[in-house]
Amino acid sequence: LTLTLLTLIPSTTSNAAGTETLIGITGKNFILLGADSTRGSSGGISLTSSTADKISVLSPSIVAAAAGDAADVDAIISSLEAHCVIREYEDGMMGGDVQCVFRGSGSKGITRSGGGGGGGLDVTSIAHLARSSIASSLRSSTPLRINLLLAGMVPPSSSSSSSPSPKLYWLDEYGASQCIKYGCHGYGSNFMLSILDRGFHKDMEKDEALELMKNCFDQLKGRYVINNSQKACVKILDKNGCRILHL
Repeated sequence: LTLTLLTLIPSTTSNAAGTETLIGITGKNFILLGADSTRGSSGGISLTSSTADKISVLSPSIVAAAAGDAADVDAIISSLEAHCVIREYEDGMMGGDVQCVFRGSGSKGITRSGGGGGGGLDVTSIAHLARSSIASSLRSSTPLRINLLLAGMVPPSSSSSSSPSPKLYWLDEYGASQCIKYGCHGYGSNFMLSILDRGFHKDMEKDEALELMKNCFDQLKGRYVINNSQKACVKILDKNGCRILHL
């Protein structure tokens, strides 16, 4: 009976990312996100794609790196992107010819039109929304098997700061959420965390962060039992938006 009960308890070492790899590094005025470019069959050992892009742009100032079950990744990324777009419409960021009229309870017919300048959702709001979705799914028959790194540029809160500041959130499949300076997901994190601990420092420049990212993926190629020969996908988010970098 005891052995039967133990088999029903989920393993605390479970990792939705599995053999996939996600890395995030916060720099002085940017965030660097990296991910492997392979995708396997859910729960299997076969390779289904070697050119997968696991880093999605949710809005001009928010980027998400996701790993886990392909269907869950697609569902939650699409949901977060839709929420970003809806809020941009509400705040008048989609052009002067767009008008949003609220008719819900308590809104009393409030109208917002182009030029409102609300700014849309920030990365903290997106992180809370994603965490809520994951945590709620744990109580259902279909929990979301997904790990996330959410990166965003936060507008300055005062006139003394002229440039936006970077912020990075780490979320796992159990609904845990943490604002971090650097982090990773996947079994490869057993190798990468020590490298990040040693190489990271405050206010890193882009070249330093890129070299640290390259070191992480090089170590995986040399030490990880699943040797991935495909090039990693690396993107940078700063005040000018998101773009691809080459290691």
